[in-house]
Amino acid sequence: MKIIEMTDAYLPTVDGVIKVVNNYANEISKTDECLIGAPKAKKKDKYIDNGKVKVIRCLSMGAPENYRNALPQLDAKFLKTIKDEKPDLIHAHTPFLMGRASLHLAKKLHIPLVATLHTQYHKDFDRTLKNNKLLKRFMLKFISKVYKKADSVWTVSNASKKYLEMYGYKGKVEVIRNATDFTYPSNDKELIEKINSLHNLSNQENVFIFVGRMAKYKNLYLICDALSLLKEKTDNFKMIFVGGGFDLNDVKKYAKQKGIFDECIFTGDVKDSSLIQGYYLRSDLLIFPSTFDMASIAQIEASAHKKAAVVTKDSCSSEQITDGENGFICEENAQSYSEKLYQLMGDKKLMFNAGINAYNTLYRTWEDVGVEVKNKYKEIIENYKRKNDKGKENVK
Repeated sequence: MKIIEMTDAYLPTVDGVIKVVNNYANEISKTDECLIGAPKAKKKDKYIDNGKVKVIRCLSMGAPENYRNALPQLDAKFLKTIKDEKPDLIHAHTPFLMGRASLHLAKKLHIPLVATLHTQYHKDFDRTLKNNKLLKRFMLKFISKVYKKADSVWTVSNASKKYLEMYGYKGKVEVIRNATDFTYPSNDKELIEKINSLHNLSNQENVFIFVGRMAKYKNLYLICDALSLLKEKTDNFKMIFVGGGFDLNDVKKYAKQKGIFDECIFTGDVKDSSLIQGYYLRSDLLIFPSTFDMASIAQIEASAHKKAAVVTKDSCSSEQITDGENGFICEENAQSYSEKLYQLMGDKKLMFNAGINAYNTLYRTWEDVGVEVKNKYKEIIENYKRKNDKGKENVK
């Protein structure tokens, strides 16, 4: 097979969708051929694609929150390069302009199109378009076309199927869950000691972490509010925010405002994977209250290190959690999170056992996903050929 993964965002920017695209491509390339279609990075980034997978870049322009807007339809060279590659299947990880280009190319090349929903786009529109209801309706209608016209539609959790219905798609949906490339390290004690030394945590009890982009819409203020309530009972804890992002400074200011800045550590961007593993290993619990994420990779990464997560009730992150067994579920308010954290601080065994259960029930590797995805691609390609061969016979 030759597969092209198409995305509106790619390195050097890093987010969950980019991790998915990269890992799909790397796994597929082990046995088949895979390429990535992506927007050009900013010139000042001077980024060079030097990975194992060939990346074909198209024209782009600036976009909010440090992203790029892909402009494939304005880049004839890009479109020709994709056509000349003669792929067997195109997989669009976006319903925007790169998704529309994927739809156009698949039709021209007479090959199947797979489209995956990764994000709650209506929340993006609410945040960026504010009160412009007319434009929001237009954008929802715009993105629905890719899903309606795709040969196979995927998403990353059962709970996220309802968003496809909201966007006007009524057909069959395949759930392909995310994974991690982390494995439990043999040098765990060394990694823990590195974090202890870096942040003077050797004798610190009750270490909590959040891992991800510092974006307020991930309920980061809720974490600060919960910790402020917790501090009224005890200050024997540390909260580590691992990651950078456009709201990092705002979250720092809010932590100061809530009187918990001294209990917090803000790492900024962390590119060293061994350091990230150290943060997971040194922590007691991942706090992940986001209702925006549809399949948190951080939650799976935590499970790889035998750590449980505390998540919000009815969020996509809570879908595979049984409260008190392989994780913990709270209402979407500071009081609920504060009470849960205080309870767990007094029951380390419960936290430890939940971490082991998370490892046994939630952890999966990209290698596992690669096998699943390749089998799906083969099936889709075969079905497409069979359907079109039958159509040609009917015409005759």
